[in-house]
Amino acid sequence: MNPKPFLVLLVVTAMLAAAAAAMIASRDAGTGVRGEGIMMFPGLVGKVNDVRRVKVTRGTGTSTLVATEKDGKVTWKLIELYGYPVPLLSVRAVAAGMAQVARIEAKTTRPAKYPKINVEDPKGKKSRSARVELFGKSGEKLADLIIGMEKVSLGGSGQLYVRRPGRTRAWLARGKIMVPEKRAGWVDQMIVEIDLPRVRETTLLAAGDKPLRVFKKAEREQDFILEGMPEGYELKDLFGAEDISRSIQTLAFEEVRPAKEIGLDVTGPPHVRHVTFDGLIVEGWMKTVGKKHWFTFRARPNPAPLKGEKVDKAKIALEAAKISRVNGGWAYTISEFETKNMFKTLASLIQPEPGANPAPGEKGGAKGGK
Repeated sequence: MNPKPFLVLLVVTAMLAAAAAAMIASRDAGTGVRGEGIMMFPGLVGKVNDVRRVKVTRGTGTSTLVATEKDGKVTWKLIELYGYPVPLLSVRAVAAGMAQVARIEAKTTRPAKYPKINVEDPKGKKSRSARVELFGKSGEKLADLIIGMEKVSLGGSGQLYVRRPGRTRAWLARGKIMVPEKRAGWVDQMIVEIDLPRVRETTLLAAGDKPLRVFKKAEREQDFILEGMPEGYELKDLFGAEDISRSIQTLAFEEVRPAKEIGLDVTGPPHVRHVTFDGLIVEGWMKTVGKKHWFTFRARPNPAPLKGEKVDKAKIALEAAKISRVNGGWAYTISEFETKNMFKTLASLIQPEPGANPAPGEKGGAKGGK
């Protein structure tokens, strides 16, 4: 056999194989097919402020954000979270992000490859993608996109994989769209935020129990004093008393329900009361339903601050109004750690000092003081 035609055939075969491989790579990996930085929703840039509904579909469920306009002011709420308020910035971040998305490079058209870059159908239980739909004032759809995995780029600019619903082609795009993984991520979960050094005293007022009070004599002091600790006893935990007051430092909710649904009433005595050195009182009410403890809080200026305490009445009034507004009409569950702090008793906080032999009356008082 003449080796020359054989070598020619071998070269041609190799070239054809390389061409086929390049075609597949172009289709699946995007090489050779460029997006040229074309905006995916060029008309959205001038309509970001016109967005009135945002629908986000994930494997874990749907989040629908709806706007209400009154006296020229637009407010947002999350339908699936009982209409809880959504900060305007959360919505604007998504709308503006969608408006700036520009395709860079074409990627796969194969559905089997979608999960690798998280652009699969978002309704699947194991799906990690998110479909974002934006609607205008008249209900018209302004944008619709499946958001996939983010890609780390050397230049530091945001990149992500996307796909239009109903289209087979996935794209690597330039941009960043902030879509929370969990529904509660759309809202501000902070319900009370008071710096611990401001707190002068905290009193737990559980029904049927003797009030439990922790306090500081002066603002400059660091340690809280546990009122009523018997002689010969000490705190089990160095920060046991402090943690009771610390609970309002950054108090965020885990679950939320309308207070009427829970039956949480704020007209009776509160469960806990915090008093600050600068003229603020924060009170919390609690109701147990099943195994869950639901709380809500209200704040007001202290009508009788201690002599010498510096009070900015206008500032305190604004802070009190904000706390009461955030909590108004809502009931919350909080973390297990903070919940335990709301149920501490004198007996749970103290222990006999090493080598101490407390008097019988003192020991009994420690056990019975809840």
